[in-house]
Amino acid sequence: MRGAVLALILLSSSAFADTFGGFSGFSTPYLVNQDRVCTPLDVNAGTATGAPQCQAGKPDEIAQLSIKPPAAQHGANADFTATASGRTLAVANSTGTIVTWTAADPIGKVIDVFASPTGDRVAVSYTTRAFGHETTQVVAFVLIKTSGRDPNAIKPTTPPPVATAGQPTPDDPKLTKAVADARKLSGAKGLAAWQRVLALDADHSEARYRVAAAHAAAKQADALALLQSLAKSPRADAIEWLVEARFDPAFASLRADASYRTAVGLDRPAAGAYEKLMGLGGQWLQNGTQCDAGEVHFTVKQNRTFSIVFRSACGGGVTEQAFKGTWELSGDGLRLTLPTKGKAAAADDVAVCTFEKAGQEDALRCALAKDLDFVVLPVRR
Repeated sequence: MRGAVLALILLSSSAFADTFGGFSGFSTPYLVNQDRVCTPLDVNAGTATGAPQCQAGKPDEIAQLSIKPPAAQHGANADFTATASGRTLAVANSTGTIVTWTAADPIGKVIDVFASPTGDRVAVSYTTRAFGHETTQVVAFVLIKTSGRDPNAIKPTTPPPVATAGQPTPDDPKLTKAVADARKLSGAKGLAAWQRVLALDADHSEARYRVAAAHAAAKQADALALLQSLAKSPRADAIEWLVEARFDPAFASLRADASYRTAVGLDRPAAGAYEKLMGLGGQWLQNGTQCDAGEVHFTVKQNRTFSIVFRSACGGGVTEQAFKGTWELSGDGLRLTLPTKGKAAAADDVAVCTFEKAGQEDALRCALAKDLDFVVLPVRR
């Protein structure tokens, strides 16, 4: 009997020595110990209750989640911190405590804090004691329901104007030169150059974004107000720069700020085709299965270029095909054009992609040829 109890203690101690494996790129789950898929706790009025629900995940199921490697929050640039007292864990950002949670057992110390790329989820690893042994556990929280996947996601009080991206106001030659010059400069000279662009065109979307980013990098308080002003712009290309602001490191200190998230549209459904395409960073993925469906990496960029990489594996062999070209919006989808070496694009050089729903996700279905089609899901940058 004593041996059985000792074995149980050792087994339990080992089972709870958890490590954080990363957040899903598609949905809310996170990974513990590389083989357990857990659901983070919801936060209501700053409080989370209960314990995360975890279950063993099969390798193909885990692959479908597109788990992103964890990056701990350290130093002065950390967006989130965590402290523990007794059984209470508190997570805070620059505005103060944003969630408190009570563990089942006393917490020894906080080891690490991890945040998802868009700041909508946070995980904390901490020590506790179980069966007389100190062990490590992980708990995660959904701070904000984001990315338009949830119909109940937070919506801005004043939605941005819906416009077709990529059709900005025509530029005159003087303005075109000023923009080209500004793009070659950085630092104080770059800021001055973009301000000269605004002197020629006060509503120029890229210039407003660049000035806001420069002010944010310099920790100037008006950076958020400049972004909010851009969010109200009637220009069709304003949404492109608001999407860029979602991922620009210059705005990292604002990422958990509700006003910032409202301005750039992080917590509302996509307002148009461009936002569906680029709203999570422009990276899309179809996970492959052994000797069956191939893996597809589809990347689109703001400069209207794309790349597609097909990979298939079977019997130990791996084949890969890559395509590059340009894209343009077309209705509720896009047209892909492969390089034509100066010739007019023929039917074989053009492919069509259309948006469709995959549960609460915006999926993208593309047909490159008669026998070469795929459906990809967005990956959180």
